[in-house]
Amino acid sequence: MLEAKRRPKSPYWILRGTVDGRRVEISRKWTTAAAARRAIPGLLAELCADPSDQSGLTFDRALAVYLETRPDARFTAPLLRYFAGTLVADINNAEMRRAAAALYPAAAPATIRRQLYTPVKAILNAAAADDLCHVPKLTAPSGGNRRTVFFLPDQADALITSLAGERNGFLAPMATFLFGQGCRMGETVTLDGRDVSLEHRFAILRDTKNGEERRVSLVPRVVAALSTLPTVGQPGPLFRRIDGFGFRHGGANGGQIKKPFARATEAAGLDPERYTPHVCRHSWATWFYAQTKDVRRLQDEGGWKSGEWQRYTRLGTPDLGQSALRAGWDFSELGENRGKMPQEPAAARA
Repeated sequence: MLEAKRRPKSPYWILRGTVDGRRVEISRKWTTAAAARRAIPGLLAELCADPSDQSGLTFDRALAVYLETRPDARFTAPLLRYFAGTLVADINNAEMRRAAAALYPAAAPATIRRQLYTPVKAILNAAAADDLCHVPKLTAPSGGNRRTVFFLPDQADALITSLAGERNGFLAPMATFLFGQGCRMGETVTLDGRDVSLEHRFAILRDTKNGEERRVSLVPRVVAALSTLPTVGQPGPLFRRIDGFGFRHGGANGGQIKKPFARATEAAGLDPERYTPHVCRHSWATWFYAQTKDVRRLQDEGGWKSGEWQRYTRLGTPDLGQSALRAGWDFSELGENRGKMPQEPAAARA
């Protein structure tokens, strides 16, 4: 049974109730209760339709599917406010332009891409993976430069020092790992203790963004930090919450450690809205290239299959690379992923 209700401080009426045992709430921006009630028969037919019929999927349902695996996803609240009750089949480029004008009227193209087009595409792709809909071809606005933020080495040290004061003793080593290896947050929280060898100085990432296992060579400062953990070589997550359980694997933006990371960022005199856990990856890549100038190792260790790594080659300076080295972030050692040992001239070997 659906009933017309009015949200507090809203000019619009909604329909709320239970259909086939499911609690539903639908908003189509009705301005009167009568208009909302007139829509009930059609909506009931839509809600009770064969679930294999892709034409009846609403954005609300697609978002719910997405949040099942990405509970920490950002920028979803404004999308739900705007697209609530909208059929996925009705989301096209014209509707996206209207959404941009309504949600981000003064935003730069880069912001609109990041906060509107990217999450909407991710939500629709998740629904399409379950055969719930077909993904429309959406064209994001061009223009605007992507901003890449990174920590300076002394800022990273200040943040790690602050995290060392937290009750959870895994946080400071985790931050050291993020800065020293450049792994994504999702890769880090799913790293198994049995896939880490301090003796041979490597870690194997099984659950990666592109689905391919990746081995990273541990730098000395990371080896030292991980040596304090009781989980190295043990089954289960290497990094754990204060209760001993693993962190939730719900995304790459660092929501799993958002609060303590924000406290540490503020203690370091930085803006927690700007410096998130994912910025550790930007920092590693910037320092790494500034110190080594090795694009092959950068791409291999960072796990990029696209050309995303190229932006880091334009940021760092040799002095930044040396600052990272002085702070203990030494990326120069050789290994399987670390390039070839330079060949000595024949005369020198004689």
